[in-house]
Amino acid sequence: MSRQPLLNGSAQLSYTTAAISELPIKDETLDIDEISVSSQSDLPLTSTIGYVPELKWTVEEEDAVRNKIDVRLMSFVLLMTFVLNMDRTNISNAISDGLPADLGFDIDGVNKGTLVYAFVFTLFTLPSNIIVKRIGANLWIPLIMTSWGIVTWAHVFITDFKGYLIVRVLIAATEAGFIPACLTYLTGFYKTNELATRLAWFWGVQAFASAFSGLLSFGIFRMAGVAGLPGWKWLFLLDGVATDIVGFVALNWLNPTLFIPSPLSLYLPTALSTPNRLSFGKKTWFTERELQIAVTRLIRDDQTKSEQYRHITFDDVKQTVLDTRLWTHLLITFIGIMPNGPINTYLPTMIKQSGFSVYVANLLAAPTYLVNLVFSIVIAKAADRYGNTSLFALIGVTWNLTGFLLLEYLPVDASRWAMYSAAFVAASSPSWHGMQIAWMASNLAPIGKRTLALGAVIGAANICGVPGSQIYQAYDAPRFYHGNKILIGLCLTTMTLFLLQRTRYILTNKHREKKWSSMTHEQRQDYELNTTHKGSERLDFRFRL
Repeated sequence: MSRQPLLNGSAQLSYTTAAISELPIKDETLDIDEISVSSQSDLPLTSTIGYVPELKWTVEEEDAVRNKIDVRLMSFVLLMTFVLNMDRTNISNAISDGLPADLGFDIDGVNKGTLVYAFVFTLFTLPSNIIVKRIGANLWIPLIMTSWGIVTWAHVFITDFKGYLIVRVLIAATEAGFIPACLTYLTGFYKTNELATRLAWFWGVQAFASAFSGLLSFGIFRMAGVAGLPGWKWLFLLDGVATDIVGFVALNWLNPTLFIPSPLSLYLPTALSTPNRLSFGKKTWFTERELQIAVTRLIRDDQTKSEQYRHITFDDVKQTVLDTRLWTHLLITFIGIMPNGPINTYLPTMIKQSGFSVYVANLLAAPTYLVNLVFSIVIAKAADRYGNTSLFALIGVTWNLTGFLLLEYLPVDASRWAMYSAAFVAASSPSWHGMQIAWMASNLAPIGKRTLALGAVIGAANICGVPGSQIYQAYDAPRFYHGNKILIGLCLTTMTLFLLQRTRYILTNKHREKKWSSMTHEQRQDYELNTTHKGSERLDFRFRL
């Protein structure tokens, strides 16, 4: 296990996963009053309640705790991110159904709307996690969900390009905080070597939502004319209503007695150690022992998580801005995610222009997202199991590159199925974004720097939509030869940056290990007690590869 920064100068803790039959195991479920919980204004305490330094447990016990978190928390987070991407990708389906023509603009107008959306989204992403640290993700996430749901169904009222730009600005502003808030939130529940798989599910479910949106649009577009609305307005209306329903359910914790008990009567707990109610119940998620395992395993994996809920300080901002390794991760994200924008926005349109009807084009676009989902999860699970996350991430980049090469060099007279196959490969590439974020987060400390970085990386993933929105131009349609050349160059650059960052981590680890090994025991103790280095800048911090 990679060495992480030490807490209060103590040695790195370890634990055994051997069967411990003699340990007493409590099966009773705790009442809320049995756990002392700090107030929201004193969040730093909630991350260590339940921490037992000498605690031992079995593999089976830890699996049971993690599975409980997956079922009760992660499943609901996946539902929320599913809804998010339904609302983010329905624009490509709406474009294929004639939204631009109905509102009086063309591809260049679509690109301008995408540019404005990306800029506003990024602007509102940056302060999101600062707000999360103040009011809690369990409040912030449902509030912004409800807000963007309203804006989504408000697409029904737009009649021209000006109205289109207004709703794109509003939906960007309301959606922006969701992903960084979720990333920060999940780091408080999962160990480092569990995050890549969960984040693969997080983005994989978004891909599934895109596929589902395509399938759903096939039916919804046939409602064109009902109540005088075109098919694409019905798509926004129904997606927006669905979002508000999920957002309303997420707010269930405010007053659970108002709701009928059901599997969806869930909530977002403040922290592992915070008691929460299930509908009418007064029970926590964990037994006392399960809570101790859940908290202790998290802090042993990364002791900076003992400060998971500490508020952001100016020193955190300074450390974040000055960390050049973070800037490389942001550059990887900015350049590497940029190719996804053009292909995802115009995929149904490209398929339609190859010779398929609008209905069939949206159906044919759906399988690309399903392939993305399956392979993203398979690759991320391998990365969590074997390490070397950066190398596994390169699989998705190489896949993407192959697709754009096919789009660029297929003959002009290629059949419609050949063109579809090329677009399929380009659009179905497994997402490496979640793995890269997990890799970045594991290499950033203290917790304040990591929190700000998680907001910044989502900003980088969206601001790339500003130049990305201009890559596919109207004059270059329908094959987009010039645009595909740019996308090929971006993929090659991303591969290079991944390898350079990995090499830098390897060389830094070797340098630190050599220096640390040359120190005497007394010198190490003096360093641990008196160093001014913090987090990932410490000599005893080792970067994960």
